[in-house]
Amino acid sequence: MKTLQEGLLLAGLAVQFCLTLAGLRKENLRISYSFFVYLSVSFASSFTVSYLIQDPEKNRLFYVIKEFVLDAIKTALLIEFNSRVFRFYPQVKRSNFWFFVLAIFGLALYLWLVPADKGTWWGTVPLDIHAKIMQTNCFLFFVFTGSILFYRLHIDTKHKLLLLGFLFSQFPLALGFATMAAFGERARELFSLLNSVFFVIALLIWAKVYWGNDPVNNTRSTSYSGVGRPADSGAAQ
Repeated sequence: MKTLQEGLLLAGLAVQFCLTLAGLRKENLRISYSFFVYLSVSFASSFTVSYLIQDPEKNRLFYVIKEFVLDAIKTALLIEFNSRVFRFYPQVKRSNFWFFVLAIFGLALYLWLVPADKGTWWGTVPLDIHAKIMQTNCFLFFVFTGSILFYRLHIDTKHKLLLLGFLFSQFPLALGFATMAAFGERARELFSLLNSVFFVIALLIWAKVYWGNDPVNNTRSTSYSGVGRPADSGAAQ
């Protein structure tokens, strides 16, 4: 299983490196600036943790810092996504914003009502906080996906794939942390492998974002005439 995980790590790093280079193209960079930053930081930090830092204590500290930085970038990506992708749907955009506020309030309650247990197998309060932030971000990715499906919004394919990739990469991680918290370290190896598998799948989905032929075109039309209607749907196209 260790050999398989190492193979998945190498495959993930190779795809991330190629995606980072592809993201430098102007048309790809415009899809989402936060996503390019996420790819770049994720690749550089994963390579550093896996191959450059040999000291266990320094490696663990860098890993914790890396995870919090990636949490912050994913939060920024959600804000950018809501601002840019839902800009023609103001009611949906406002709804997502209030879900964002609710998620922050829920995270605060989560941290207060379920404090970190220093006896858990991962052994640190920061990693427990990271797990809860990651679960909150995962909830918001589901909310954004639900908004598109529920209101039948016309969103371009590249942004749909971008969102789908984050669902594939974040949901198994969030579920894995919750499961490992319940069953202990014996579940760590299996869920770590599954997380690697789903992250590679997410990278392949994101490859379609940068190398696909679908244009980025947030048109102002939609098949739904209710809440999801664009603010200026009556204007000349």
